[in-house]
Amino acid sequence: MSDYGRFAFEPLLNLVNGRPVGLEVLRCQARDQVTVVARNTVWGTRQLAEFDSGVAIASVLYGTGYDVTVPLHIDVLADTVVAARRRIGQLRASLRNRDNGHPAPPMLLEINPALSAAHPDALAEGVAELRADGFGIGFDGAGRGFGLDLIAEIEPDLVKIDPGLVARLPQAPRARTVVHALMDVCRAVGVRVAAVGVATPDQLAAVRDQGITWAQGPLLAEPRRRPSTAGILLPVDLLPRARAAAPAGPSDATTLQPVVPSAPQPTVGDLAQAAVSLPDSVPAENVRQALADHPQAGSVVLLDQYGRPTGFLDRNRFMLAISGPFGRALYADRPARGLAEAPRTVPVSADVRGALQFCLSSDRDRSYDDLVLLDADGACAGIVRVTDLLQEATGTPGPSAAGSSSAA
Repeated sequence: MSDYGRFAFEPLLNLVNGRPVGLEVLRCQARDQVTVVARNTVWGTRQLAEFDSGVAIASVLYGTGYDVTVPLHIDVLADTVVAARRRIGQLRASLRNRDNGHPAPPMLLEINPALSAAHPDALAEGVAELRADGFGIGFDGAGRGFGLDLIAEIEPDLVKIDPGLVARLPQAPRARTVVHALMDVCRAVGVRVAAVGVATPDQLAAVRDQGITWAQGPLLAEPRRRPSTAGILLPVDLLPRARAAAPAGPSDATTLQPVVPSAPQPTVGDLAQAAVSLPDSVPAENVRQALADHPQAGSVVLLDQYGRPTGFLDRNRFMLAISGPFGRALYADRPARGLAEAPRTVPVSADVRGALQFCLSSDRDRSYDDLVLLDADGACAGIVRVTDLLQEATGTPGPSAAGSSSAA
């Protein structure tokens, strides 16, 4: 990892449509890894937490030109959430100040198991405070560092299975038992699960057999020097419908094959991408700038103070309006909501075919507008592209790498 510099950015991929759904900042140098520092020092919890939070801030400021359509995943210790969360809360403001107010990407804190002390009640309190500051929450290394009861109580946005457990999945029944129990709890409370360190086709197949739809690792995509999603796409031969079934051998008809439970059918949440979102009070010029900064985005979602979608701006229609005769003069300084349309919303738990039917049965002029996903509280949970719904419903392979960064 030292070949990448101080930090690198590893894509997290959606195994259903092959697109990136996040970028994790990796600490490439031993001097930035808290476990290494802890072994070589006599620092206490407070000192380790301050060190960890400082490296987390440095990792975010290391990158430039962030893509706000995918969340940035930042590693922190559970100790840091308990003892230095106020400093962690400065991450977004630090990036905005450096980038002169440009939109910061959504940020998800990947909380790693504690090195010294992180009482569950104190951890829950710290998580609640960071969530109130707008951070997503993930548990990293859940199979070895967090009890199932804590996952059910805190309900993180994402739970990651560590590489050691993923490596044992194909051949170790006990590893599959652990992951199966973890998946049962996460499904029951509505928490997404991702696999880390997927390195072989066998591991990928075992991950899919468990119903896991997000993963990262060297088989899927290598870390990058810059936080760009351009050109990132799961190789076609690794997409679920690109693999031809092996021909049946002569003895297959007489051999009893083990029954493998089928994976749960994908929901629209499995195809979700982060929305480019702005407050619904911004002028139209801010929307134009956001679309210019993120050419791969097909839309902007306007949100109220509670994160609920109040307006939808399709890239093509918005740019036609503002680029026409006197368009900038007429609209640039006026509220963008004057050009917005009502968002087409579906619950994040909706099934793919139902969402596609909704697209086709509602306003035909907007059949290909992105759908805005709602969580249980009615807040925006991202968008899903209609092209992804069509590919999933019809079983066609995902888009080519060359077209992966263009707007739908």
